[in-house]
Amino acid sequence: MNKLVEQLQQLQEKKWKKWVETFEDEDTHEMVDVEREELLTTETSDEEHELWRQIIPELPKLSDEELRTLQRKILSTDIDDTPIVEVQAERGDIDALSQIGDIATLHELCEQGNQDAARELYHKFYYGDEEHGIFINRKKAKEYYDLAGDAVYDEWDDSDDPGEEDPSTYDYTLTGDARTLNAIRTMIEDLCRDYGTPGNELGLFVPQRLLMQLLVGSDTEYYRGNILTMEQPAPDQLVITTEADNGYPLLYALRECFDNLEITMKETEYNN
Repeated sequence: MNKLVEQLQQLQEKKWKKWVETFEDEDTHEMVDVEREELLTTETSDEEHELWRQIIPELPKLSDEELRTLQRKILSTDIDDTPIVEVQAERGDIDALSQIGDIATLHELCEQGNQDAARELYHKFYYGDEEHGIFINRKKAKEYYDLAGDAVYDEWDDSDDPGEEDPSTYDYTLTGDARTLNAIRTMIEDLCRDYGTPGNELGLFVPQRLLMQLLVGSDTEYYRGNILTMEQPAPDQLVITTEADNGYPLLYALRECFDNLEITMKETEYNN
């Protein structure tokens, strides 16, 4: 096993160009050597794939320290290190459980008094982990913050200010059950009637924050944005265009609520 890891490390070391540059220290005027490095490629060779194929079945046999060492030796690869993390999670490693989004186990450990688990849940609900179905919820975050005790070093901050807006435009294509799509369309039309600008040729301007609240119960300025247009080119397809700082929260919220639909997202340029 160690030999396989060494071979993998040697292959990945070749992906880096390393050299030394000499500079004059402005204060002492001494010449100082500084090591530089540049990543040449992130592609994984067939030889690396073969080494991984042999390494992965052996992961459960490694100690926790050996797993951490292996992670450190993975300099850059297009092979996800999830198998390593899953082994660590099965052994109850808090960081690994958090990384794979095992909220149920973290919650169970938290109920048993594990403050590290409470800390991870505090972070999940404070910052959001939408990919794993956790959306920003400051009330829940505060509960876990209090349970975490000494495991948390930062002071509680309940502000809801994401800073200056930096919006991009996103197209969401929803494909599948026509009745579900019609229900989504009706929901957005109702929001537009009450909070948007129906009939406005420049856009519907339905606040995305309100849609997120309806979908996943999360009301935060971090999910700000607007639904601009909505088109249904076919009975089994609905295209929603939005502008927002981040397109992923809405994508994961839609997938969380409508698992009978295929939902994709792409960043685009909006032309009204």
